[in-house]
Amino acid sequence: MTTPIIITDPDTDRYHTFGYISWWQQEVVRQATVLVVGAGALGNEVLKNLALMGIGNLLIADFDTIEDSNLSRSVLFRASDNGRRKVDAAAERVKELNPDVNVKAWHGNINFEMGLGVFRHVDVIVGCLDNREARLSINRFSWAVNKPWVDGAIQELMGIVRVFWPGRGACYECTLTDLDYQIINLRYSCPLLARDNILQGKVPTTPTSASIVAAFQTQEALKLLHGLEVQPGKAMLINGLTNDVYMTEYPVKEMCMSHATMQPVVELPQARAAETTVGDLLRIAQAQLGSGAALELGFELVTGMACLECGQESPVFQRMARLYETAAVCPNCGGRREMQLLHRIQGNEEFLERTLAEIDLPPLSIIRARHGRESVYLELTGDKESFLSFA
Repeated sequence: MTTPIIITDPDTDRYHTFGYISWWQQEVVRQATVLVVGAGALGNEVLKNLALMGIGNLLIADFDTIEDSNLSRSVLFRASDNGRRKVDAAAERVKELNPDVNVKAWHGNINFEMGLGVFRHVDVIVGCLDNREARLSINRFSWAVNKPWVDGAIQELMGIVRVFWPGRGACYECTLTDLDYQIINLRYSCPLLARDNILQGKVPTTPTSASIVAAFQTQEALKLLHGLEVQPGKAMLINGLTNDVYMTEYPVKEMCMSHATMQPVVELPQARAAETTVGDLLRIAQAQLGSGAALELGFELVTGMACLECGQESPVFQRMARLYETAAVCPNCGGRREMQLLHRIQGNEEFLERTLAEIDLPPLSIIRARHGRESVYLELTGDKESFLSFA
């Protein structure tokens, strides 16, 4: 059955011309929730496009602040924004462009500060990133919760656009080489504490290449929302020097680390990171799987630091990936400190009365509960209403 084309009044409907597109459904667009990760040059253009088209809910994620060099490539930023968080300025300008759009600005590190449930409850993820580590994280998260994502990258007059969809062709990690992994791992020192003295390389870009790549990214996102055909696992390569545009397909890598899914996910409407304790969640896990169930965090939690020289001990309760090399230096004597680590909670720990937020689990986290070979994934669904509330 053919969907009828609805023609509205151009004087009262800003989306009037979209109605002439045979497959366009403005209500689908209006109801959609899109997560845009990265609010730099690409992110600005994608957000501008999505706002003009009337996307209902936009979640903007970035951890950076605005500097003057951003002004030559970022349509949403102004000189007066210098020093502001990118997400705040971008959200403000999106609302100016289209008051119909609901916007939420989220300032943080996508690698470990956003709960996996957020990815599960959005419709499409658009990556507007400038580093491999964040792309790899989004790829693993999207695969875990079975959500497609659209990747874009620019350098000088070159660009690339790719759709990655779990189970449909190659994923982003399938495309990585040994050199890519070396660059990702360069951020960490031998004990895997992040180095704070490694400068992020600045990639030269132009506003024209950002506009072109972001336009294709937005189109792919809209096709996904409308259920139109896309080409997962393939790349559109754009050469602005020669005006060549061509497609290439990636091979699926056997035993790829990203190809792990979370099934089944059990939603916990009463569980919230800031209120639910570790003990509470462990009891829920044991009710699901039996008394021997344990919680598996999926990351190394540093519960404390102990100085090997003066013996001073300090509680930490942070993910190892958050800590810099300086954390290994004792503030008391300057000696070397040793990390106390765990990634599995069995019920005999001394911190069971701490909330999940106090052991570095963000809102809408998904935590694996395991008993022998049986597993379930527990989502802190109680955080959904507050976290995914759009102004």
